Amino acid sequence: MSSLVWIWLGSDNNKGVATDWTQGIRALARCKEKTELKGKRFEIVLDDVFILPRSIEKSELLSFSPATYARDLSDAAIVGLNNYASQVVQLLSDKEFATIAAIIGDLLPEVQEDIFQRVPAAETVELLVSSTYVPQSHAQNQPLASEIKDDDLVLAEVKRLIDEDGWGGVLLTGAPGTGKSFYAREIAIKLTGGVERRIREVQFHPSYQYEDFVEGYVPDGKQGFRLADKHMLEMAEIAKNEEGPVVLVIDEFSRADPARVLGETMTYMEGSLRNRDFYLPSGRRVRIPRNLIFLATMNPEDRSVDEIDAAMDRRWAKVSLKPDANKLRDFLRDNKAPIALIKPTIDFFLGLQAHMELGHAFFRTIKDAEGLQRLWNNQISHLVRKRFRFDPEALQSIEVLWAACWGSITSGAIAATGDASKEPANIEPNPA
Repeated sequence: MSSLVWIWLGSDNNKGVATDWTQGIRALARCKEKTELKGKRFEIVLDDVFILPRSIEKSELLSFSPATYARDLSDAAIVGLNNYASQVVQLLSDKEFATIAAIIGDLLPEVQEDIFQRVPAAETVELLVSSTYVPQSHAQNQPLASEIKDDDLVLAEVKRLIDEDGWGGVLLTGAPGTGKSFYAREIAIKLTGGVERRIREVQFHPSYQYEDFVEGYVPDGKQGFRLADKHMLEMAEIAKNEEGPVVLVIDEFSRADPARVLGETMTYMEGSLRNRDFYLPSGRRVRIPRNLIFLATMNPEDRSVDEIDAAMDRRWAKVSLKPDANKLRDFLRDNKAPIALIKPTIDFFLGLQAHMELGHAFFRTIKDAEGLQRLWNNQISHLVRKRFRFDPEALQSIEVLWAACWGSITSGAIAATGDASKEPANIEPNPA
């Protein structure tokens, strides 16, 4: 079966001595067939040979990104730290092969597309590149743009908790639809200046484990396994090579067992313990840099919240996001909803909060009466029935609220002239 190979241009005596040419990786090809000859020798036929514009030396792979090299290539054949250039055939794991392709693609942006077409896995490799190095292929990349303003109150609160109070992690809590995931992402963009490589988003779920988040064994392509850094250690490595904030966003924090998933991170994420060495179960010694920020989201009404370890709980500062009628009004306004639709919708929203918290983001796309009716029929009514299946009185009260809202809309209010004076002004937060 054919397989991809890197072709190394080495010396003529297998000792890596000086040559008239530059030793290093010179081409990418496909091994078409292999025939065994006498004396443990083989004849190898290559096709689809792609010659690189120049040789890529072993030292370039290291200098491009020491962190990536340490993570993926330190033990690799030929290009590894303790390997000499050799003309013999040696095996690379799939991850090592793809990492080499990803680095060469950045070192030689003019042929990156050709390389990635041949090695698609290279596009999935997270290169841990220092902020002092900007590869040519990234030079034209624009930073991510945030949808929140610099003076946003939630952003300001998160900054104070991190910068002034020294919290190692901030947990955004709130009912469904209050914008927790949105804010986590937008705050990450603000804190990092929109530099995408300094942001990582993960989502916890019931089967999520320590081996998915900190470190774990993965197949090495040689019928064995190797120990690999996972999200936390990878982002810690990036943070070591960055001067500014690096943000790890954890969505649905309570869906897994956080204490089990984070392991030692639970202790050493504390602001007072940053940059302090500690040991992982594997025996490796690591540290969490001060500029690695943990942001997480959680619905406090999830049943799994009650099972969060108290020691874990006290290590996170909490910022509560509440249903906001003003933001609901802004959604309707931005969507150019009829003026007469706005007041009944807001009245329904505020009345609903007296029974259950439901976020404004549910109404984000509403622009007309038909859309509002679909929202009630296909989503809100189902949430209400589930929540109050053992409380028929509350269920009836909410159905009366909806009937009043819909009756106001269908009684001819939508045909109003659109007098702007009928639009409600800023709304005080609902005390419920």
